[in-house]
Amino acid sequence: MITRRGFLGALAAAALAPRQRGLCLEGASPVWVSRDPPDKAIPTLLSASPAATRHLVEGARVLVKPNLSWANPPDWATTTDPAVLRAVVGCCLDRGASSVVIVDHPLGEPSRCLARTGAADAVRGLPRVRVVMLDRQRDFVSCALPTGSTLAQVEIARDLLDTTCIVNLPKAKAHGSTTVSLGLKNLMGLVADRGVFHRGGRLHRCIAELLHVVRPHLTIVDAVSVLTSRGPQGPGSVQRPRVLALGEDPVALDAYACTLARWDGRVVQGRDVGHIASAEDLGFGSSRFTPIPV
Repeated sequence: MITRRGFLGALAAAALAPRQRGLCLEGASPVWVSRDPPDKAIPTLLSASPAATRHLVEGARVLVKPNLSWANPPDWATTTDPAVLRAVVGCCLDRGASSVVIVDHPLGEPSRCLARTGAADAVRGLPRVRVVMLDRQRDFVSCALPTGSTLAQVEIARDLLDTTCIVNLPKAKAHGSTTVSLGLKNLMGLVADRGVFHRGGRLHRCIAELLHVVRPHLTIVDAVSVLTSRGPQGPGSVQRPRVLALGEDPVALDAYACTLARWDGRVVQGRDVGHIASAEDLGFGSSRFTPIPV
């Protein structure tokens, strides 16, 4: 098991790793996009990503962070599609992962969330897979944020300390407090006390600053279906873009995902969302993106 210092050092190295520009406009980050069904799209997206080649390797200890917050059925589009979750976990295993842990801190009762979202059935029978619903204080460990951050420290999922690859697997949906809930917002499900994020009008800044201690190697946004109103819990209006998109730059991926729908009836650009703008201003990525169909 790596030390907390080693964990934070690894995240810093990931944050500083060069991004592939390739076919991208100057200053933009690549976002790979597929409209195929999950069982075909996920392997193709991972094959296109240099970060997946580096991190999803033989012996990798993978943490997958879906959105399983609510005990709602998949057709409400409030949680990660179970077919997407199974495809991602299956690909990690196919690439030789020694273990996959699926982690979330649900807002609903954990066993009901696992059952009603379809997540439990999706991964049942897969080898070397654990599901951890963070509902005990011992599930978390405290990490300090850099001096000058809005939060001095934050308690994050202990399982992050024993992982070599973090795959963020958010659901694209509207959110009453943050306009959208995408990859950056999804990382709040690794935090013990989310209430502190909401105090004093600093929610967006806190979401952005969480990247100091939790930096995913890969983010795959589930926009097979999207909740476009009455988010994050629903029920509300649901559209079906049938899109799965992968990014190594979490800011660029969120900015791209903003373009996939009107959120509560509004056209939203990346920097219209406070936490996306803050994350870019803090140097965690670029809100400029180049979609690359695969």
